[in-house]
Amino acid sequence: MIFGIICEFNPFHAGHKYLIDTIKGEGDGVICAMSSSFVQRGEAAVYTKFDRAKAAVENGADLVIELVTPCAVQSAQRFAECGVKLLEATGICDTIAFGAECGDTEALKAVANEIKEKDAEIKKALKGGCSYPAARRQVVSSPLLDTPNNILAIEYLSCTKLNAVAVERIGKGHDSDDELYSASEIRKRLADKAELKNCETAVLYKLRTMSEADFAEIEDVSEGLENRIVQALKTARSLEGLYDAIKTKRYTHSRIRRIILRAYLGINRGTISTPQYIRVLSMNEKGKEMLSEIAKFGTLPIVNKYKDAKEIGGKVLEQFENESLYTDIHALCFKEPLPCEADKTFRLSIVNGIK
Repeated sequence: MIFGIICEFNPFHAGHKYLIDTIKGEGDGVICAMSSSFVQRGEAAVYTKFDRAKAAVENGADLVIELVTPCAVQSAQRFAECGVKLLEATGICDTIAFGAECGDTEALKAVANEIKEKDAEIKKALKGGCSYPAARRQVVSSPLLDTPNNILAIEYLSCTKLNAVAVERIGKGHDSDDELYSASEIRKRLADKAELKNCETAVLYKLRTMSEADFAEIEDVSEGLENRIVQALKTARSLEGLYDAIKTKRYTHSRIRRIILRAYLGINRGTISTPQYIRVLSMNEKGKEMLSEIAKFGTLPIVNKYKDAKEIGGKVLEQFENESLYTDIHALCFKEPLPCEADKTFRLSIVNGIK
């Protein structure tokens, strides 16, 4: 069986290894569709995508493929949709696996179905001025919607027909002080990490050059939010101050962070925001065998080198070149910036994993 995991590995930790070890039996394969250089919470990934992918393969994953930045920095719903599409496009993924606070896959499916059935009611609740998560929770009374990994799991189940396996998370939980199983706590303890804060002045500069019309072209900006952003930029002297000044009842802090990140990166409504290719970031020997199967049965082209993208051209080349730019911007998020053109010079190699 080939399992697919949609992930960020920001950074890879004991909980991720537990998920892989739990689902992977003798002869099974694991494909990870991993966020590229920026992540869904609206921040820079703490390490490069190549280092994070290599860590995953060293700890049990067989093949790590890239979930491009325009997909990775969207809402939970869009993030899930793009991740599922990428795994399905491999043509060999049998089952999607994910960690969640609830390990009951059927219970999660039931909530996913209820959300679909009550979509009209949720849209009606949105007109009251609350955020989408609040409107959904108002209409669907399940406590499974109170925790982040359950919410992502429900989104995965809403947009795939593949088999699914939920694995109950271990440890103290999301955003706890658990230094083994909480990515947020681990990030706090990292010294040499990439942070958008290291580019704070550059971000504010870029945003100050943008007009209301420019912000209106960013996904998720509506109902005059572009005016609020421009006004907040006139006095904001830090990113956290900017987020706080923009936040409203309708727009959550995380949604604002993603909007600001997309504006900084130049990702707007015209940017290609669905996967156009399959790109491997790391693999072991089994992953190499799986890649051969993807070449036969996959529905997207395999692009592992800039040369591949140039030969195909069109949207594939456009997305690869965009991603190369995002990687170069991410390189500036370290205290000691990394060189440019990592995407165009990267050479894929076989990684010897622990298992």
